[in-house]
Amino acid sequence: MYEAEATLYRALADPSRLRILALLREREVCVCELAQLLPISQPAVSQHLRRLREAGLVQEHPQGRWTYYSLRDDLPAHVAALVRRLPADAQAIKVLRGGAPAACAVEVRQAPGKDVRA
Repeated sequence: MYEAEATLYRALADPSRLRILALLREREVCVCELAQLLPISQPAVSQHLRRLREAGLVQEHPQGRWTYYSLRDDLPAHVAALVRRLPADAQAIKVLRGGAPAACAVEVRQAPGKDVRA
């Protein structure tokens, strides 16, 4: 009966996943970008993104060799409010706004859908 809610709250209970959600407020990203911004390995980033996707918080779409992740457009109001209130990581945001890291070599794209930064 409450399994979906439990999955959602488990996904939100991890600091790395909260930081990923805060970064996804800026724009959609690929795993390699997040791995360069977070103090965890690329496989760990992938697992965190999988949990966020399973909880219905992020969406993915493949483009060529890369898979991009973004916040879902249809986040429940209380979750969107929580994401808006997450602390900003100024240094990581500066990197994201400056474009894709050279090692990643991906095209920088604006996240589609609702703007949860406001």
